[in-house]
Amino acid sequence: MNALQASKLCDVTCVISIACGRHGCYTPQALVDLFRGEQQKNVDFALLKALTSTHVEAEQGVLLIYNILCQYFVHLQDRIGSRLPFGINIEAAIGLFHIHAHKDQCFFRYATSFIPSAAIVAGEILESLWSSLNAISPTAWTTTLAHRAEMLDDHTTDAYKSPM
Repeated sequence: MNALQASKLCDVTCVISIACGRHGCYTPQALVDLFRGEQQKNVDFALLKALTSTHVEAEQGVLLIYNILCQYFVHLQDRIGSRLPFGINIEAAIGLFHIHAHKDQCFFRYATSFIPSAAIVAGEILESLWSSLNAISPTAWTTTLAHRAEMLDDHTTDAYKSPM
């Protein structure tokens, strides 16, 4: 209860991000702050930023793996279909760890094991990426919004930083 009460006083309650399931790196410009829970508009924004910053072409297609994709994907075209790159095909999937908490019909429809051309991907890369941010999270709680954004950018980019 104390954690829930404390979150009412926070400007940002959580973050959402998009990462490459094959290479295990965060997508540039797709780390989005959440205010009062996970809302589809925040995930939509992260997805659109990921598609534009990585220059995904329609021929490539996208495999979107998200733990609540069976709910998120229902009205995706209505919400952001006009903003998606023309002709892009988005395949829907749920990571293998989270899929077992869903209904049986979700398993056969969204498990990466049954999606042609998905290769062997667990779809849980963000879980391991979040673990590295756990070390800085106590510091981020007490920072200003601008400093917090800089800290997260610093820890989620793969840019080479030369020693001074």
